[in-house]
Amino acid sequence: MEEKKTKRTKKTDKRNYQINLSQRDELLLMRYCAANKISPNLAIKKIIHSYLSEALAPLPEEAANQLDLFSPKQMNIFDHNA
Repeated sequence: MEEKKTKRTKKTDKRNYQINLSQRDELLLMRYCAANKISPNLAIKKIIHSYLSEALAPLPEEAANQLDLFSPKQMNIFDHNA
């Protein structure tokens, strides 16, 4: 008999965070959600994403030769001009 192969789904990394809002902040969030017709969860995600994209400076690129490990002037044990 042939066995049916089940397709495995890729596991996604999810993190749960809990925040405490004051009544005033919750009211502002609910008004924002009602005006934009989105859920509070999606609103928080969008707000965090827009804040982080504006606030963070771009990450510097790593130097290709940080420690001069592959420098052409590196000494060799067979160098007789040392």
